[in-house]
Amino acid sequence: MTPEAERIAAACRVLGRLGLTREPAGHISMLLDDGTVAVKARGPAESGLRFAVADDIVVVDREGTPLSGGPGLTAPQEVAIHLAVYRARPDVTSVAHVHPLLPVVFGICDTPLLPVIGAYDPYALRLLHRGVPAYGRGVLVNTPELGDELAAALGSSAVCLMRGHGVTAVGESPEEAALNVIKLTELAEVNFLARQLGEPRPIDTADYEAIVGSGRTRPELIESTWRFYRRLAVEKGGERRGVRGV
Repeated sequence: MTPEAERIAAACRVLGRLGLTREPAGHISMLLDDGTVAVKARGPAESGLRFAVADDIVVVDREGTPLSGGPGLTAPQEVAIHLAVYRARPDVTSVAHVHPLLPVVFGICDTPLLPVIGAYDPYALRLLHRGVPAYGRGVLVNTPELGDELAAALGSSAVCLMRGHGVTAVGESPEEAALNVIKLTELAEVNFLARQLGEPRPIDTADYEAIVGSGRTRPELIESTWRFYRRLAVEKGGERRGVRGV
């Protein structure tokens, strides 16, 4: 077990236990110092995201060639997503691809996510300010060419909707990439619920600018927010009696 593998597995467990992907589907990766990529494996011996452990992490080179991994484990078909984003975005060191329901629904309907929240959740508002683009195809992104298409759709944003499929989120760490999935989903939930009552009204422009103008969420706030979700995921997983936690 390496510290990097355990960080990836912990981020997978949080997303799995928060119900932000279907069945075992989804994967998180991390760009390692030597230029290789550690990624949550798929295969007959895999654990689903909810139960991921460090042994579920495999390492591939920048072309996707396996370099390490246990029996019955291999890189996911859609490792092309991760490799393409790393090629296109030197600022990114982690990529998450999962299938949260409400963001998928907004992508299906081509319904924009509106800045309806302010001080309720500045993190989510700043995420929206960076843009929530959409990748218009519903296919498995399992070739370098499709990966490049997805990376182009993502652009400089932190998240991207994938039509009828899922989302891709990026960050400077597995924790940040996972938080971006969580915050995107919460933003979609607020938008969805507001539409049940009427026509959502975005917050005032001055208030919007005051929040997003302060820049990216500070690292210490990302760290404290991540601690909250790790603990919440442990409680949802029923792991309070000495069983391995998040």
